[in-house]
Amino acid sequence: MSKRYSIALAALLAAVTLSAQDYTGGVKGTVINRNGKEPIEKAKLTLMQGANQIAVVESAEDGTFMIPNLGDGMYTLVIDAPDFLENQVQVTVNDGYVKNMFNLSLTALQQLTDVDDDSFAAFDLDDSGYNDNPTILFGSNDIFNNIAGFNFSAIRYRARGYTSESQDVYLAGVKMNDAITGYSPYSLWSGLNEAMRSKETVNGVEVSDYGFGGYNGLTNIFGNAASVRKGLRGSVLTNSVLYRLRVMGSYATGWLDNGWAFAANVSARLGGNDWIKGVYYRSFAYYLAADKKIGDDHQIGFVFFGTPGERGAQMASTQEVYDLMYDNMYNANWGYQDGKVRNARVRKTHEPVALVKYDYNPGDKFSASATALFRFGTNGYTALDWYNAQDPKPDYYRNLPSYYYNADPDWNRHNQAKAVESYLRWYNEDPNTVHINWDRLYRVNQQSENGRSKYVQEERHTDQLDFNLAASFKYRPLNWITVTGGINGRINRTEYYKIIADLLGGRYYLDVDNFADRDYAAQPWKSQNDLKYYLANGEARKLYVGDKYGYDYLAQLRNIGGWANGQFVIDNFSANVGLKAGYEVFWRHGLMKKGLFPGYPKADEVAAWEAAGIEPTAESSSWVSKPAQFFTYGAKLGLNYVITGNQRVYANVGYFNDAPKFNQVFLSPRTRNSMVENLTTVKTFASDINWQYSGNGINIRATGYYTTIKDQSKVMSAYDDIQNAFSNFALSGIDEMHAGVELGFKMPTYLVENLSLQGVFAWGRYVYTSTPTMVQTLDNSAEPVSYNGSQTVNVTYWKETPVYVRDADGNISGQVKRMQQHFVPSTPQLAASLGLAYNYNYWFIDADVEYFDQAYLDMNPLYRTDYAVQGPDHKETPSEIEYMTTQEKFDAAWLVNLSVGKSWYIQRKYQLGFSLNAKNLLNNTNVKTGGYEQTRIVDNTEGKTRYYRFDPKYFYMSGINYMLNIYFRF
Repeated sequence: MSKRYSIALAALLAAVTLSAQDYTGGVKGTVINRNGKEPIEKAKLTLMQGANQIAVVESAEDGTFMIPNLGDGMYTLVIDAPDFLENQVQVTVNDGYVKNMFNLSLTALQQLTDVDDDSFAAFDLDDSGYNDNPTILFGSNDIFNNIAGFNFSAIRYRARGYTSESQDVYLAGVKMNDAITGYSPYSLWSGLNEAMRSKETVNGVEVSDYGFGGYNGLTNIFGNAASVRKGLRGSVLTNSVLYRLRVMGSYATGWLDNGWAFAANVSARLGGNDWIKGVYYRSFAYYLAADKKIGDDHQIGFVFFGTPGERGAQMASTQEVYDLMYDNMYNANWGYQDGKVRNARVRKTHEPVALVKYDYNPGDKFSASATALFRFGTNGYTALDWYNAQDPKPDYYRNLPSYYYNADPDWNRHNQAKAVESYLRWYNEDPNTVHINWDRLYRVNQQSENGRSKYVQEERHTDQLDFNLAASFKYRPLNWITVTGGINGRINRTEYYKIIADLLGGRYYLDVDNFADRDYAAQPWKSQNDLKYYLANGEARKLYVGDKYGYDYLAQLRNIGGWANGQFVIDNFSANVGLKAGYEVFWRHGLMKKGLFPGYPKADEVAAWEAAGIEPTAESSSWVSKPAQFFTYGAKLGLNYVITGNQRVYANVGYFNDAPKFNQVFLSPRTRNSMVENLTTVKTFASDINWQYSGNGINIRATGYYTTIKDQSKVMSAYDDIQNAFSNFALSGIDEMHAGVELGFKMPTYLVENLSLQGVFAWGRYVYTSTPTMVQTLDNSAEPVSYNGSQTVNVTYWKETPVYVRDADGNISGQVKRMQQHFVPSTPQLAASLGLAYNYNYWFIDADVEYFDQAYLDMNPLYRTDYAVQGPDHKETPSEIEYMTTQEKFDAAWLVNLSVGKSWYIQRKYQLGFSLNAKNLLNNTNVKTGGYEQTRIVDNTEGKTRYYRFDPKYFYMSGINYMLNIYFRF
């Protein structure tokens, strides 16, 4: 037989074989809750063959599903639903029959069902700029993130040591991270649990269908009406650590026969808590949404929500203050006024979000969507302000015993009588000493000359107008190729300003700069915050409640970008390749002309300037700064191998070239247009390798990761006691390395039915790997501070500090034993949890033990310069190096938690239930959750040879606390 006929015969036989494979088989079944056997609606079922995705369907209201038109073979069915752990089962289709899987069960994540996102994510900045937002992706169906996200929240755990801005959070396909700071935006929808429940999450460097993502995962919240669980639901919650009462209700119609779907969600959170005086909530939330199907291929959705409210804030304090009060929960922000507690620092926000989303789904091969989103409203934060008066904060260092006496002879503080007097006031808890003395503030103002307030309550605003457009598509030209991609654009206008919130009994306040008024008494125009008003009226502007003052400027940002991901599948192998490119520009636009930095006069201002003796400055407080422009890009590669239907191994690697944030670029945006010199992008390389098993009631993920982050910058402002001036500190060239392992698991004990063993283990090493440079400028003049003749200094001991050999008496010998690396702060680098979970007949009981270690204090760069270490005599000794540069390590901590809950189904239609979470059952109130070194130095230069640190400030975890939730659903 000739070769030609052989080929023809082989082709014919292949065709016959294929025609015999008639693809009449299928898979069907019902998805149920393992605890109670109730059906689960809108569970996502993904059918895989090797690494190839065959079909994706959702379960119906009664939990049933059907996947038709399958050929014979072995498949893996992945079942996923909000608030449930993912499960995988193997399916074999034979002889063209429809395989009935009957009941496929999922394990519920009961403990996360009704916890607010901002319970974990909404922490306040204080004057130091310190921030320790956790970054764990709580609520995820990933076993590690699910357990760690809930159990580690109280310790403010940061996944892999990354900061909050590295975690990408999307809503309806739009990236919602704050445009100026990059922080996660959970507070925008806190209290809307039902509306924002449905989401998809990827971890680490993995690719997503909704955006390119970064190196710390991506979460896309659907947020539309059709994604909200159908029915009417209500709940009442009380807890002892956030607020006293939360009432929540939601209603969703699901898809109606006319092609519409509607949903609403409202809540209120009210009251204080058992642990921190002055901290309270008075917050509300609302959500309205509608979806409309237009024909078979088109869908449009509308969403509008907001969370108006206010909450009192906590302030970190020094250990001396906590010890004086015998209370690590002490809060210096409040005092009594007319017998009622009043907090000086209150967050007041209402930032509504409106969006419209269009979806196009013509078939299985192609889909596309586009979203327009607009965020607006106000975000205010009150604080005390004063002029030519004593600092009113009770924990101000001059109010403490340590200010008057220290046993160290080098401190020049030997007034024991005043120290004892101060101690007794604190010991006796004199309310006029240990709390803000509101009555004194009012009395001072009322007795002031001409009614001019010396104390006021200001309200600092960060008001955003944020417009976003995003469009994406998904295309599957062949069974083994899937391409996703999109474009996005953003226009952000954030106005920073402050207003007079309360004159505290006075008649008016003057709009002058306190520090400038002290330094330039002979040049009164320099102290004016509103120079135009001063020139027009010959005096400083008088301020009344609601008036803007001090500063007023815009942070303007524009960015545009595009991304694409490709997935390629061959049998059990798959590969993902992702690329992104973008352009970002931002600038400062000053709206208030300050006397310190007037810039240059306009033609019609020259005469007035000359008459007043005003000197032009190169730095300007008003008008527009030069733009900071960046071209950004990134690339990802992922490899995945399915070992069996229940387990896979996968690895990811990525490189990211990202723009710095606005707040890391401008030296003192409240006063002028100055920027950090030699700006550059932040370069990140990230990689991880993972093994995952899911099936037979067992769920395990093990991960190893390695990340480097280079060329970061940081800007901070503080009073410099050596220069006797408020100063700006700009750091450049900060590099970090993050490496470690993660393990999460849940599996049956096989000893007691329905009893599972669960746990997580996270160990990492997050260290600084560079010696950054620092430039210090005086805020009143923008003049650089010279250190030994140089304006740019190395932060010599930022990366590491020497550890010295000591003799038998403990004295430093001067010989270096080793170099101790410095660590990325404010998260434990070792965290572990081990527990038992019992589920039976609608009961669940979870108990776990947790261990945390290797957490470190946030460092002050000034302490790690040669200038600070050497002291006034410009000589460096081993004891000075050790004292000034060593980074504090927090003590390890053990915690015990317990959760219990029960639900009852009434007529298989209504559900009544409760859940009770009790944390820190050992009542350990000595666990530090974060803190920072103050950017101040004790200067005792009279014949002395060294500088001293100010005491650091800490946050502590509250003691035993509970959260009780009662809910009814139908």
